[in-house]
Amino acid sequence: MMRTIFQRSLRANTFLHRLYMGTLMRLYKLALVAALTAPAVLSAQEVQVSPAARKDLALTIYESDLALVKDQREVKLPGPLSVLAFQGVSAQMQPESVLLRVLNSEPLKIVEQAVDFNVLSPQALLQRSIGKEVSVLTPNPATGKDTVERAKVLAVDQGLVLEIGGKIHTQVPGRIVFDALPAGLRTTPTLLITAQGAAGKDLRAELSYLTNGLSWRTNYVVDFDADAKQLDLTGWATLTNATGVDFTDAKVKLVSGDVNRVAAQAQFKAMAASRATMAAADMAEGIAQQSLGGYHLYNIDKPLSVENNRTKQIVLMSGAGITAKQEHVVRGESYFYQQQMPERPPVTQAETVITLKNDNAAGLGLPLPAGTVRVYGADDTGAPQFLGESAIEHTAVGNEARIVVGRDFDVTSEREQKSFVRGGERIVLTTWQVTLKNAKSKPVSVRVVEPIYGAWEITRESQPHDRANARMAEWTIAVPAKGQAVLEYTAKIQN
Repeated sequence: MMRTIFQRSLRANTFLHRLYMGTLMRLYKLALVAALTAPAVLSAQEVQVSPAARKDLALTIYESDLALVKDQREVKLPGPLSVLAFQGVSAQMQPESVLLRVLNSEPLKIVEQAVDFNVLSPQALLQRSIGKEVSVLTPNPATGKDTVERAKVLAVDQGLVLEIGGKIHTQVPGRIVFDALPAGLRTTPTLLITAQGAAGKDLRAELSYLTNGLSWRTNYVVDFDADAKQLDLTGWATLTNATGVDFTDAKVKLVSGDVNRVAAQAQFKAMAASRATMAAADMAEGIAQQSLGGYHLYNIDKPLSVENNRTKQIVLMSGAGITAKQEHVVRGESYFYQQQMPERPPVTQAETVITLKNDNAAGLGLPLPAGTVRVYGADDTGAPQFLGESAIEHTAVGNEARIVVGRDFDVTSEREQKSFVRGGERIVLTTWQVTLKNAKSKPVSVRVVEPIYGAWEITRESQPHDRANARMAEWTIAVPAKGQAVLEYTAKIQN
């Protein structure tokens, strides 16, 4: 009986042993196959792609502190896995917008990318030297020679702290000399792209990215002749670069219009460009204007250098003898029509406004980007004088541009509410009298603008009005020299 149990146990143990050894062999074979078939671990080699390797540079600059950079450079991969260190990129680039294309070969396989902003500076040198020794050179006033002392950098963030000769110093007695350049510091912001590709090939790579810090705006200079009812206009494109790098000999395009931004990032769509019709006023020589979807694009033919920390101006457009008129405008307030006024509103001075129609007939007919207009006019001696400045919105061809120059204290308006009657819970009738006075030796035309909210109608008036829109009534009143004119009207308003 005992012998039978022993024999059975021995056979079971032998079976388990064979099963165990068989499993080990199978695992070994699988591991061997995996080791033989696994790709070799690649060691990435870094290659410097400096601005000297640049072959082409294009900038599309938007008005809203945004630009698209397209930078073509020649690259040779040192190995199958390489780190392309693009030097001289914008310090304000948006890393998530980076696109790398190979133009003359098979595309690269991008593994990862990073932007290294650890740029060489005195502060960065000190930060990387904490816990290490540096030399402090102090000039000897008597001999003019430097005295050299070794110092240990203890702290930097809240002010420099050094240990010199066993004592703690919080001020540098001389200039600091570093033994070597600490690892990890670069001379310029650098984009690091790890990519796989065939080694030894000469590639032309185009790096595209969005960046802040590069923008443009429009400034207009106007020479206005009120008697001739004409003006000469020059539009300047003012480019500003605060990216931290120079963009040299770039092909520049300027885009005018409001680009949609999501979470402070620009969203671009492919838009077909079509050539716009040139009009009486001309684009500056070497600049072509196109319509681009909902925007306007200005293509500068000659390469342009946009240096860091500089503002540059180029002539965008010009026109002479453009028809324009000067008018005076007085404006009411919407609350004038909602209540019985306890007292008269204060006397106001009229705005001086230059109005021009942006069309061929007026001698203009070009899309005007939003910008600041500075107006000059001649005095009695013919010398130009600054009259004022105003901001204008984007003005399409066919629309009207109004330039508010300032206020004219010779032309004033006085208002008086003659009556205020409630015709029900939601209906009021109110009568206003507007007295316009002109102290000038010439007659003037005054436009009276009254904002009225609700469903309204003018039931009685001394002069006919224009219904500018659902919330605006306007009258144009001629006021004689050294005289006055009176406008009186009754408005019925249903709220």
